Amino acid sequence: MELDTFSLAKEFIHIGDARVAYTEHGDGSPVLLLHGCPFSSFIWRNVIPTLGEAGHRCLAPDLLGLGDTETPSNADWSLPAQLAMVVGFLDALGLERIDVVGHDHGGAIAQLLAANHPERVNRLVLSNAEAYDNWPSGDERPFVVATQLPVLGALFRLALSSPMTFKLILTAAKAVKDRSALTDELVAGYVRANLSDPHKRAKTARFLAGQLAPNNNRCTLDAVDGLRRFDHPTMLLWGTEDAHFGPEWADRLAADIPGVRRKELLPAGHLLMEEDPERVSDLLAEFLAPAA
Repeated sequence: MELDTFSLAKEFIHIGDARVAYTEHGDGSPVLLLHGCPFSSFIWRNVIPTLGEAGHRCLAPDLLGLGDTETPSNADWSLPAQLAMVVGFLDALGLERIDVVGHDHGGAIAQLLAANHPERVNRLVLSNAEAYDNWPSGDERPFVVATQLPVLGALFRLALSSPMTFKLILTAAKAVKDRSALTDELVAGYVRANLSDPHKRAKTARFLAGQLAPNNNRCTLDAVDGLRRFDHPTMLLWGTEDAHFGPEWADRLAADIPGVRRKELLPAGHLLMEEDPERVSDLLAEFLAPAA
C-alpha cells in the first residue's frame, strides 16, 4: 500500500534492539504523543500541526509492535517494555522532562511513566485511556479473541486489510459516534499502519495477544499507587460516547490523581481526535501552553 504523506515524513531511531519510527514537528516546548492499539502515530496527524504552531516540538513514536517500528521477532512488547522504550526514546533525544499526551494503550504507558518516572513528566494528558482493569473492554474482547483463532484468525486479519471491511469493523466497534469521521484517508492510514501486508498483520496479531495477557493487564492496576502521588498538572480529555472506556473511567482517574486540574468532556467516541480534531487540538494547545 502506498505511503501517505504523514508516514513518508517519519524518522527512525534505534532504542536497544528496536528501530523506532517517529514523527517530529515544530520547535519549542517538547510534547510526547502516545497512540493506542491497534493504531499508530498516524492518529495525531490532525493535532500535531496546531501544537507545532502553538510553540511545541511534537514527538510521536510508533509503539513497539505497531506501525513502522520494528523489533526482533521475539521482542517484549508488554507495557513495561513500552515504558522502557519511551524512557530510552527521551534519553536518546536528550529530553529530561516533557509534556505527555496518551490515548488508549498510549494512555496506559503514560500512566506508567507518571507513576514510575514522575521527574520526566511536566504536564500529563490522558484521553480515553486503558486504565485499572478496564481493558480490553467487554465489547473489544470478541474482536481481539477472533484475531487469535487458529486459521480463522488469519482469515479475519486478512479481511481487515480491506479498507471497506475495516471501516465496517470500526463502525461495529463504535470507535466513533459520528460515522462521517471514518473518511477514506483515515481508514487507509489505519490499514496501512498495521494490516496492509502479512508482516504487519502478524505483528498486529502478536500485539493483540498481549492485550489478553493477565500479567500485562495487571500493570495499570499496579501503577495506581504511583498515580496517587502524581501531583503534576494533569488534564483528562475524554470522549463521552466511548462504548469501551466511558467517562466513568475519567471520573475514577480524577479521584485518584491529585494533579488533575481539568476534565474536558467532548461528545465524541473513542477516536475523539478524528471526530473533533480542532477542539482536541485547541484544548491541548491551551493546557500545554508554554509558560510565559
